[in-house]
Amino acid sequence: MKRFWLLVLLSLGLASCDAQKGKDTLPLTFSVSEIKLPADGGPVSFIVHTKGGTWTAKATEDWLSIEPESGSGTVDVAVKGSPNYDDETREAYIEFSMPEAFSGVMSLPVTQAGGAENPGQGGDKPDGQATAVVSTGAVSGLGKSQATLSGSFSGATGVISDRGFYWGTSESTLTNQLGLNSAEGSEGCFSGNLSNLTPGTVYYYKAYVTEFDAESQKYVDRFGSVLSFETLPDGGTPPSQLGGLQYLGGYEIPAIDLIDREKCNDSGQEKYGQTKWFNYKTTNEDRMVVTHTYKYNGKVYRNYTCLVDKTKKAPLWSAFVMHSEAYPDNNIGGRLGSFSSNWDPGIPSNWQQESSQDGYSRGHLVASDYRQVVADANKETFYATNQALQQQNQFNGGVWEKLEKKVKGTAPSGTDTLYVVVGLLYESDVPVTYHGQVPCPSHFYKLLMKCSFDSGTGEMSSAKGCAYLFTNVAHWNGNKPESEYDKAEFLTTIDAIEERSGFDFFTNVPKKFQDNAENCKIPIW
Repeated sequence: MKRFWLLVLLSLGLASCDAQKGKDTLPLTFSVSEIKLPADGGPVSFIVHTKGGTWTAKATEDWLSIEPESGSGTVDVAVKGSPNYDDETREAYIEFSMPEAFSGVMSLPVTQAGGAENPGQGGDKPDGQATAVVSTGAVSGLGKSQATLSGSFSGATGVISDRGFYWGTSESTLTNQLGLNSAEGSEGCFSGNLSNLTPGTVYYYKAYVTEFDAESQKYVDRFGSVLSFETLPDGGTPPSQLGGLQYLGGYEIPAIDLIDREKCNDSGQEKYGQTKWFNYKTTNEDRMVVTHTYKYNGKVYRNYTCLVDKTKKAPLWSAFVMHSEAYPDNNIGGRLGSFSSNWDPGIPSNWQQESSQDGYSRGHLVASDYRQVVADANKETFYATNQALQQQNQFNGGVWEKLEKKVKGTAPSGTDTLYVVVGLLYESDVPVTYHGQVPCPSHFYKLLMKCSFDSGTGEMSSAKGCAYLFTNVAHWNGNKPESEYDKAEFLTTIDAIEERSGFDFFTNVPKKFQDNAENCKIPIW
């Protein structure tokens, strides 16, 4: 006993010359030094005691469970394992954490004997192959951090030794298991609760049962289909119930005349990753809006939203957010995609084109360097709807690149956020054409509005903005100082761009901040 406690003390940095004295002063103590489970799984009970604070516990192996998973004071805890049909003993740990009292974890070792009686052997052995049909059911009790999963099975001819759910934040990697142990009969329904989930996050799950197969003399898993749910955000309607319209609520998004104001018109899976794009039709049959998303650390983020014009075969504007913490530079390797035939899955392919001809490049609207958070986000910046014909020498490779770097370098953190719109104007009487069809934009513009928010209420407290406008011709190369693009030649107001483009940007910014920010001609830096 003293040896065990000494090991625990050393792992916590609380070592004492007197192990028993150290034990008495520990913030968390157990009535046992280890758990020994029988082959059939137990359960085995013991007592956890703390003089203050709350502990949480989790098992290091899926076959092991603990009930309850948290507590304070003196608590009677039960540990249970699934039957161990192997001959060998298996091992795991119950890890206890109590952040307010110590860092790290206190580990209680668990061993389980092997050789559990196999219910598929002997006189009870069923005939034939395992035949259970499993169905994954709907979610109920949905909250910000919890959900109740449901499932069912029917037609089983073998003994059901386990049932439950596999779940996770990616459809392809359902690595978490919620086991409910054995069931009787050839059919049945079951449910299980998930807790400690992240608000506003998409989760995937599938039901399973483990059935004994008499022909192979082994236990086999039968699975239902993979379904998903989205936990409630910290406030408001679940994003999944908004039909994608939440992605048009960004502060930089302009007023859009939508055909359907209740939901998006279409959605589907992105080419990269497991998230969705959302398509919105406008009252102008030649214009369509699309939003692209990606997943990072279990959360879905809007990558950018753009308005595509069928007659121009190009985006008229692209709107997005810059924030050094929400959209960090994780050094994923730079340009991971290609514009070559990389059609946007959310827009008809005949609305898109590959912009390239002598002297012009495929100029990004949302720069590749702006999305270095995960590979999927970067690859989406190479969709054909995020580029347009742009003079390469001394524009895309000069003043424009300088401005892109300045914007990225000043992306705020904390309670400040930078909202950006990059767009095109077509003001030339005789536009340059590509293959006789695609007009070349006469101007590129970039609108910037830096907004600050109250850390307590979350309400906007201030905003300042400016705009830059460039003719689509050679200006200067990258050797000139950054101050060159703050000259009157390029620097203008958001109001001025709105008048020339016909769009009303930043409509979701409160009026008391919007007017001054849109009429300002002072750089936001």
